[in-house]
Amino acid sequence: MADLDIANASMDPNAEEKAVATEPELEQDERIQQTVKVHPVVLFSVLDHHVHRNEGQARVIGTLLGTRTSSTIVVKNCFPVPHVEKGEEEVAVGKDFLKHMLQLHQQVNPNEEVLGWYATTADQTTLINQQSCLIQDFFSAECADPLHLVVDTSLSGNMLACKAFLSDTIQLDDTVLAASFSQLKVELQCAEPERIALDMMIKTSVATWNKDTSKQIVESAEINSDIANLEQSVARLLQMLETVESYVSDVVAKRRKPDHLVGSKIASVVSMVPRIQPEIFAKAFRNNVQDLLMVVYLSNMTRTQLAVAERISKTPA
Repeated sequence: MADLDIANASMDPNAEEKAVATEPELEQDERIQQTVKVHPVVLFSVLDHHVHRNEGQARVIGTLLGTRTSSTIVVKNCFPVPHVEKGEEEVAVGKDFLKHMLQLHQQVNPNEEVLGWYATTADQTTLINQQSCLIQDFFSAECADPLHLVVDTSLSGNMLACKAFLSDTIQLDDTVLAASFSQLKVELQCAEPERIALDMMIKTSVATWNKDTSKQIVESAEINSDIANLEQSVARLLQMLETVESYVSDVVAKRRKPDHLVGSKIASVVSMVPRIQPEIFAKAFRNNVQDLLMVVYLSNMTRTQLAVAERISKTPA
């Protein structure tokens, strides 16, 4: 790899640099109290990178992109970065590749910046090692205070574990004694299209248990039609309205202690509902349903005509 930038371990002969991972504590500065919000597309990209890794490669790394405020780090995108780990004191990272990919990405998303890097692991007991310190130093030149995201690809317990860290160096005079990694709170943040896609993936996945191999097999079911999706959406909306109605009734009857935050959100949602008579709303709803049925009918007719035309064209004269 000609474009790999090699990061060497620089340690004092009398002092050994160690990686220390710490759990989040209450009494920490504002920097460690930041919340990391990760979009689902980032996790899928990391898993895809891990699946297509080179043979014999233990883990993969990549660059995290997104936005950062004083209290929140939002990870929106990522891309893989080639690297080679040579022992415990030398790591080669594709610096030229990183810069080229970053330039291409910023042409599409100019508001996103480099936040740090991700790495995969298949062992929950070893989230950070000596090479992590070297790669963290490398990304310190790409951004200020790089974030380190560790994704567990073992999927133990049918769960995808994801942990985030920020690093500090522990020094005695000018001697670096250790690199301390402090853990941050991680949340999954979904935009509306991402939420719909995840909901569809969950609904269309069918899990069965194979008794012979004692393993779970996940297969994809057929995607529902537009009418079925509309029916499910209306049923879900009705269920949510019943939940809100039950909560309000319990509060009014003093069977439940009121929550001002929930009340303000309910009032905000109700204020966005247009004031319209039930008869007019029902008529508009029926018209929209009829339009949807007409679109489905025309699309099915077009599909049928295309299939007939294709068969006629393949019929020998």
